[in-house]
Amino acid sequence: MFDLLAQYSIYIAVPGFLIAMIALLPIKSWRKRIPIYSITGILAIVVVLSLQPGDSSVASEAEAKTVIASGQPVFLEFFSNTCVICLASEPIVMSLQGEVGDEVLFLKLNVEDPIASQLIRDYRAYSTPTFVVIGTDGEVVWRQSGNLLNKGAAMEALEAA
Repeated sequence: MFDLLAQYSIYIAVPGFLIAMIALLPIKSWRKRIPIYSITGILAIVVVLSLQPGDSSVASEAEAKTVIASGQPVFLEFFSNTCVICLASEPIVMSLQGEVGDEVLFLKLNVEDPIASQLIRDYRAYSTPTFVVIGTDGEVVWRQSGNLLNKGAAMEALEAA
């Protein structure tokens, strides 16, 4: 139940926040409130649609398995377009990617894509976001699920891989 709420939390948080802020306005007339609430709802939809972290970085499951078996360390991220924590972790992942450069391969998999279904089971990524560091031998070195990315721990794991 909590994973479902976390995965779709953006659909609850953004419109709820905007409507709550507008509800605090001291407007007594319903004729003035209705257009303001309508505009707020449209704005909430636009915000939700613009905050999408994107699609998977590979086009097929076979391509993802090829990247994982490449012999280089791999940082694997399972995310959802509707997960607030995934959106908040995106800048941290980009920063990590900038620091390690080409030494590590980064693989992003959207859990809503059908190509990710077997990999979700293989790496037990049942909550979003899930971050996994895979060593050069293909074994899982480190994993973290359900929270903002701990950049320090991920960096240590990537150095150890």
